Amino acid sequence: MQLTDEERAALDGAWGEPQRIATQVLVKLGESYGAERLIPIASAHLVACSYQIAGEAGIDIYSRLVEVGAKVKVPTTLDPGSIDFVRWSRFRTPEHYAQRQIVIAELLEAMGVTPTWTCTPYYVLNVPRFGQHVGWSESSAVAYVNSVIGARTNRLAAYVDLCAALVGKVPYFGLHVTENRKGQILIDVASEIGQQMHDDDFAALGYFVGAALDDLIPVVRGVLDASGDQLKFLSAAAASTGSVALYHIVGVTPEARTLEDAFQGGTWQDVLSFGRKELEETKEKMCTFHEGKVDVVGLGCPHASIAQIETYIGLLAGRKVHHETELWVCMNEIVEDMARKMRLIGKLEESGARIMTGTCLNDCPLDAWGFRHLVTDSAKFAYYTPTTVGSECHFTSTERCIEAAIRGYIGERNGE
Repeated sequence: MQLTDEERAALDGAWGEPQRIATQVLVKLGESYGAERLIPIASAHLVACSYQIAGEAGIDIYSRLVEVGAKVKVPTTLDPGSIDFVRWSRFRTPEHYAQRQIVIAELLEAMGVTPTWTCTPYYVLNVPRFGQHVGWSESSAVAYVNSVIGARTNRLAAYVDLCAALVGKVPYFGLHVTENRKGQILIDVASEIGQQMHDDDFAALGYFVGAALDDLIPVVRGVLDASGDQLKFLSAAAASTGSVALYHIVGVTPEARTLEDAFQGGTWQDVLSFGRKELEETKEKMCTFHEGKVDVVGLGCPHASIAQIETYIGLLAGRKVHHETELWVCMNEIVEDMARKMRLIGKLEESGARIMTGTCLNDCPLDAWGFRHLVTDSAKFAYYTPTTVGSECHFTSTERCIEAAIRGYIGERNGE
């Protein structure tokens, strides 16, 4: 790789051991992918900040870095932790576990990170511009900023993201390079679906795309419009079932004003159809149970927006959650604070919902609850919770999620 004098000095230890190790990691990564140089980044986002992911090894690494004065060089935000830092005891989190997560938080903050504790840092505090290079992990956020905002990042692994934050640079390869961002596969969405897609349809489309393509770049044709939240659902789904880090939707996302733009003047390797049959089959695959008592309804994965919270309240319409069912709504602290000022959180809590901030069902220990049946509108929850929570999962629309929370049941009972 072509390194600057400053980068060579860092490898020689001139700027301290953290800079030496971090630069060495980035150079080795770049060399393995044929990168010619390192490039500056505008921000970083870290994934190994939850105790579930970092564990005691992470605490040891972070402790050593703090001891020698390591500091991040660019604005750096954090993915969800493994606890709600305010209400962890109400979620039956073991005290020892909570304290270890708090240690991680203190160590990361000592290195200068911004404690956002969210998978949606692009809502606030870490919002890249179109074309900016960043160094992010968190698969759903990577897919979102690449596709919806048009910033540029590869899908960094845990601790590589920290190296990027400490150095303020990443290797120039992959999705940082313009020609590598062109579409590869065309996804043709049938007109009867694409003209008026619902939130759960976007999640299912993402689930279908990720499973079919892995890490190829899809170009979706036939979707007429999409909200930011709907694109968030698609991003999370495609990044969960596969490794999709960038997609284009013709006429919707910024690098796909036209089909020709999306393929950079070239053509596609293959065409996949997404019609009514594919939509229904995908939603079927997203469920591991279809009917029965519901233990918990999980909303807000990725973390909920104000618009989603308003939707939940409208659907609840003042009704109460069933006494044997939990309704958990996940969000970040800034969204919660704003929602409280708007008197939205009180309405959710009056209906019996629990607010979970800074974490989610996939990241915190839930053994004490004994959940067996989860209902969700999140494709990411649907994909991961059978493993992370150990529960059966039913994916459905937000409307049916709320009804399940109120009835305590999903399926045909009570005339549903």
